[in-house]
Amino acid sequence: MLVTGSVFTVTLLFSAMAASTAELTDWQQASSSLWQRTDYGRMCYRTVQNPYMYFGTKTTYGAVAGNDLQTPPDCRPMQVWLVSRHGTRYPSRKKIEELKKLNELKTMITDESTMCPEDIVAIKNWNINLTKDDHYMLQRQGVEELKSLAVRLKRQFPQIFNNPYTEDNFKFLTSHKQRAKDSATVFYQSVFNRNPENELPIVKTSDDRFYLYKCKQVEDDDDDTKGQGEVKKFEDGPLVRSVVSRVSMAMGLKTNLSYENVSLMLESCKYEKAWYIQSRPAWCAVFTQYDFEILEYVDDLKYYYDNGYGNPIGESMGCPIVKDLIDNFKNISRGKQGPLGIFYFGHSPNVLSVVARLGIGKDNTPLLGTNFEQMKNRKWRTSFIDPFASNVIAVFYKCRDGNKAMILLNEHGIPMGKDECRTCPWELIEAQFNAITSNNQTCNLNMCKNCAALSSINLVIVIFAYVIHLLYI
Repeated sequence: MLVTGSVFTVTLLFSAMAASTAELTDWQQASSSLWQRTDYGRMCYRTVQNPYMYFGTKTTYGAVAGNDLQTPPDCRPMQVWLVSRHGTRYPSRKKIEELKKLNELKTMITDESTMCPEDIVAIKNWNINLTKDDHYMLQRQGVEELKSLAVRLKRQFPQIFNNPYTEDNFKFLTSHKQRAKDSATVFYQSVFNRNPENELPIVKTSDDRFYLYKCKQVEDDDDDTKGQGEVKKFEDGPLVRSVVSRVSMAMGLKTNLSYENVSLMLESCKYEKAWYIQSRPAWCAVFTQYDFEILEYVDDLKYYYDNGYGNPIGESMGCPIVKDLIDNFKNISRGKQGPLGIFYFGHSPNVLSVVARLGIGKDNTPLLGTNFEQMKNRKWRTSFIDPFASNVIAVFYKCRDGNKAMILLNEHGIPMGKDECRTCPWELIEAQFNAITSNNQTCNLNMCKNCAALSSINLVIVIFAYVIHLLYI
């Protein structure tokens, strides 16, 4: 049931910013690896020069990160605000067990395979060396991602990070999940060259800024694979079926594999490419670049409708955390004392709630299960918006010619306002965001509680009606 009323009347238009984010597509469109297109792009994967790197939320951070962190001339950074997803991780316990099925699938390759001998040998030699203890743990590459981000911030903003750690100087908050806590700890260690004396603060269930479970927002979950709505429409459609057929032909099979088995091959490919960036993961060889592009759209649809603009409350969920950003910068602009750094560590929904509230990656046409070809140049690409270790960074500066601020997504400066400035006058940003920050009655997650309450009432009514029906038959 849709909740109507004031919750959804707060539209909070950010058209200027949404329009200005068109520039993001410049680096998104530069992503197309130059694979030759013969036999749908079939090449010997072991020797391809530019293997595809864009795997939705399992993309490695280094493949898409920018280098726009900077301090403008005649400016001094006064505060750094960060929301970060955890770094590259291992799969879930359940997914690890499922991936073991690939040991059976690799024996199905026949002499009719269209793959080159090197790729066939790589697949036949493939094995999984994960255990249940690796369940969702931060992987070594994830440690490096958070460490290097911390080092870059410290190098770029010494006026901030050369100060000693105190709870007044630097605020940390993390999800209760181990991979997020470990990411926060690695960041802390890399900035302050020591371990935290106590466990870093964990978000409370009452905190609307960062605890999104009340909106049924789960962290990036390997086991949440059941497609709904537009996702299922696309998965059941001709393009995904064509991927299944090409993969089956690549293995030399006369009958098609199941989509579930092809998805397992893709999961192995995605994870290993994220863990070992320079590697040529064996199971990537069964796919063409066009296959990868199609399957990337599955991820984009999922997060578009779960956490983005396809969700009626997608933008509203980010209001409390964006309000936190704006309120902190307001205090600094008015000469109030505040922390030098504010750092949040969580999951995909946390980053995407900020992205959606800021109007980043918003397309004029909604993503649908039927418009893949039309949306090839879409702005909403989770590979670029929400890779492992994705982040939104905001920096407040005091400058000779006034206060300024900069907002970055994965270290790409976000152009804002009519002038599409990247380091903008603070007054421009404050005015642009005043609609969200000024209304405490609507800038919360009460709409999620209302949805849950209404759903519960509906369930009771349905059960009651069914009992009455039974009494009269």
